[in-house]
Amino acid sequence: MEEVLGACVVSRAGQCSSRQRHNPGGKKEKGESSQRILNNSTPIATNKLFTDFGGITPIKRKCSNTPVRCKREIVVGFSPGSTQTCMLALDESCLQAVDVEVVERNYWDSQNQQLGLDGAHQELGHHSEFLDLLNKESDFLLGEITSAALGKNDSQGQSGAINLSHNISDVDYLPANNLSHGDGQNTDNESNRQLIKCVGEIDVNWSDQSLLEEAIKLTNQMCQSSVPMGEKIKQALLNNAQRSVKSKPKTVSCVGPVGVTQEETGPFFGLPVEVQELIEQTKGITSLYTWQTECLELPALKHRKNLVLALPTSGGKTLVAEILVLKELLCQRRNALFVLPYVAIVQEKVRSLSPLAIALGFLVEEYAAGKGCYPPRRRRWKQTVYVATIEKAMGLVSSLVETDRLGEIGLAVVDELHLVGETGGRGANLEILLTKLLFYAVDLHVVGMSATIGNLGEVATFLLADSFCRNFRPVELQEYIKLEDQVFSINWDTRCPEELLTLSRRIEPRTNSDIDPDSIGSLVLEVVPDESVLVFCATKKNCENVALLVCQTMSRKFQEHKIDEKKALYRALMAECKGSVCPTLRNTLPFGVAYHHSGLMGGERRLLEEAFVSGTICCICCTSTLAAGVNLPAKRVILRSPYVGREFVSMSRYKQMVGRAGRAGMGSSLGESILVCKNTDIDKVRELVHSSMDQCVSSLAQGDASGMRSLLLSAIGQGMATSLADLHQLVKRTLLSVQATRLGVDLTALVDSTLVGLFREGALRVCNQQADVSVCLSGDNVSQTNKKLKLRRDTPLSVSRLGRAAIKGCMDLKKARLLYEDLLQAQASLVLLTCLHLLYLVTPYDLVDQIRPSPSVYFNSYNNLSVQDQQCARVLGITEVCMVRIVKGHTHKGVPERVIKRFYLTLMLSELWQQESVWKVSVKYHVTRGFVQNLMSSSAAFAACVMRFCEELEEFWAFKDLLVNFSQRLSHCCTQELLPLMELPAVKRGRAQQLYNANFKTLKDIANTDVNTLVSCVDHISRKVAGQIIAAARLLLLEKVESLREEAQEVLEGIAVIPE
Repeated sequence: MEEVLGACVVSRAGQCSSRQRHNPGGKKEKGESSQRILNNSTPIATNKLFTDFGGITPIKRKCSNTPVRCKREIVVGFSPGSTQTCMLALDESCLQAVDVEVVERNYWDSQNQQLGLDGAHQELGHHSEFLDLLNKESDFLLGEITSAALGKNDSQGQSGAINLSHNISDVDYLPANNLSHGDGQNTDNESNRQLIKCVGEIDVNWSDQSLLEEAIKLTNQMCQSSVPMGEKIKQALLNNAQRSVKSKPKTVSCVGPVGVTQEETGPFFGLPVEVQELIEQTKGITSLYTWQTECLELPALKHRKNLVLALPTSGGKTLVAEILVLKELLCQRRNALFVLPYVAIVQEKVRSLSPLAIALGFLVEEYAAGKGCYPPRRRRWKQTVYVATIEKAMGLVSSLVETDRLGEIGLAVVDELHLVGETGGRGANLEILLTKLLFYAVDLHVVGMSATIGNLGEVATFLLADSFCRNFRPVELQEYIKLEDQVFSINWDTRCPEELLTLSRRIEPRTNSDIDPDSIGSLVLEVVPDESVLVFCATKKNCENVALLVCQTMSRKFQEHKIDEKKALYRALMAECKGSVCPTLRNTLPFGVAYHHSGLMGGERRLLEEAFVSGTICCICCTSTLAAGVNLPAKRVILRSPYVGREFVSMSRYKQMVGRAGRAGMGSSLGESILVCKNTDIDKVRELVHSSMDQCVSSLAQGDASGMRSLLLSAIGQGMATSLADLHQLVKRTLLSVQATRLGVDLTALVDSTLVGLFREGALRVCNQQADVSVCLSGDNVSQTNKKLKLRRDTPLSVSRLGRAAIKGCMDLKKARLLYEDLLQAQASLVLLTCLHLLYLVTPYDLVDQIRPSPSVYFNSYNNLSVQDQQCARVLGITEVCMVRIVKGHTHKGVPERVIKRFYLTLMLSELWQQESVWKVSVKYHVTRGFVQNLMSSSAAFAACVMRFCEELEEFWAFKDLLVNFSQRLSHCCTQELLPLMELPAVKRGRAQQLYNANFKTLKDIANTDVNTLVSCVDHISRKVAGQIIAAARLLLLEKVESLREEAQEVLEGIAVIPE
């Protein structure tokens, strides 16, 4: 269909003309209408318009009956001395049987042949072009922002091609530079810039066709008028803003009318077949398991009902979740939230999703440690998947609730759902997060994934979900128990104790029994170096000892296996540790053996994990935390003992560890697990085999009910539930409510007592009423009257200033009160001669109980402080007298112990701030490298919390300004030139230094390279990891371009409200 309005001619490919409807092959006939309307106009002679920025990158179709999504575009040209506008807009919503590739090729070939231009198609994969496009896009957008804000005067009636790309929300384009007219004359670039001010910056809703004619007339008037251009733009925007226009919602090809079937929306579970091809390319998965197909076709998913997936480790749950995320992003056009338990897993997920995001045109944002902003930037043109830790997801959801934007999220995927029953705060945080989503969100789909849960029914009831439980493993697992020199197979099907264990074989000793009494080395040597082994140990120290023991049982021939790869790994570890390598690793790496626990830095762990996957390392001795971390499958898993720390292993923990054996894609059809135990533990092992899986028990009411306090306070502060009746309804949506009867918890009494405690602490108050109790900010003086607190069910409640600041800072009231007192003290005597005092304020309270200061180290560090830093210490109460008492082992009554310990942590943080290596700081303060790095990342996250806390309290305005850049710098503590590279997910300082030394100094450098170049220039990096890093760099650049587009749109919208 063609629409001719004034001087503007619009042809929409999605609304085909009669000729096009009778041309199923998609080829344009000579003399066709769209060919005629482009006479005397200047088309852009490239296919980039169909492939670059804005919306989802078009995918090559191989099925003509699959609905397609094509990039909309406009080609605008001006013949000399004329203001006639000619536009061609492609709308794919009606293209059902058209081969878009053929249509594009034939159209552009015909156009370029007429103009004598090269019509060859080019893909976005050319690296040199990729950066050029980004540069042009960024420069153009910055120019748009500046011009729109300043309202510059421009020349009128100039000839040349223009671009409306960033003023029309339904269309995306690239700047048209150096275009040629049909007569071969070059167009003046300055004219293009000036002319775009006449037409390009009119903010018109092109979805409403009634405005087109008026917009074109207004354009011509503006170009011929002598009124200053700034006034023209402002008046045009004001006129348009006063019109009530119903915007046309954006759609993509895989979205059909309500009730459409899967076959009508896409052959791959509602997605185009190209998604299936991308999964095969990026993940190496050629087909789905039967259970995965069955799960994805469940009626619960088709009707967006919540679902709990419970399968053993390595069953393939993650792929199902990622397909559901893609459906939400591409079909429903809503954002998705992916909640993961640990920072390392978040970074791994961001990196693995980056290639899909580049190909399919969505964004991936990381919310872990110091990364992520609250609330997230609103995206008009692209959908986003937020990959977050539990704590960061809480802050993200809270910010969306406060800004009334939670409806932007359509799907929440929670991995390791069984953590909802974990103690220590994380379980309560996850339960609070899920409760808020279930209580407040509208049309939100929740999918939980976990290994088998003992009380799956209760968890499903809590989530209002269907459950999908299978005992599927892609690779058979044989489980054994080693007792002395005998290996018994476990018979899981019998209930008879005598038939539980069946003798399988006897171990032939390969090692000296004096060195290796439990034959751990012999069990390892049966598999390595051709296959891999994981040895789970009870403690961190035991991991290092077992690694050394295994190496003592190996011959020198093992050192020749992949010797070049081992040397590259060693160099990479040296770069990560600034020239130092752990003595234990220095001795074990030549044999292909390493240890893995929280005492290592994140960069070291990442390098060792990559080496294990690639086969450079064939044996890792680790703690049980690795089983819940990144994916490291092995041929054989050995449990050094049936203990985790001092506790006997539980069935859930046991299954999680042995589940690492024999995972799919490792080239082995069988996995083995061997539990090594002593005669004294055999009865407990029998009980373990007959025990059930661990149950998820709510921790909201445990201890001092801090979880319930956090839930009620945040719900009131965010307006989710502001009365007693609302709060009781909210609590009924918790897991605790489902388990209240069997736990013996009176929910009503618990809520009432918790509220009383919050009033006493000064966190709550009654709205619009003379308070029955007088609440002060410090909470020291609870009541000034003898009246009792009386609340009706409908009494409106609100949060005090301190309570609101605690919510904003994502901290409990206890921490908030401590922070408030520290800030008050600092406000009166803040030392800004150095950064030490500010570093003290952002040192996390959580780590204070984990450190025991060494008196001699503390004393020496204090004496080495500068005069300015000693002034900071004196303000905190730490003087020479205090230090002498600490060295002598005496307590100092004048200074709280928490202040002394916290300042000790601050001294470590100060050395990291001054770019001292983690290695040297750990050696100096007698702590592990992992603890030092955890201090750095935790301080970065806490710095962001403190800044948000101060934003809510006016008296702390100065701290808000002082702490703006603290979080980013603390996240890395590296030199300035490495900061851009540290933005990449899972890239630590060592790898960033490697990239920088290889002349990859910016994200653009990495985005513009290829896998082969990166692998050849950087030590110990696999092709898979290199590809993920390149994709992540490109995605970060595209996110910045998208942010510039959003900023430009915001500026244009702001002009419309400028008063006359």
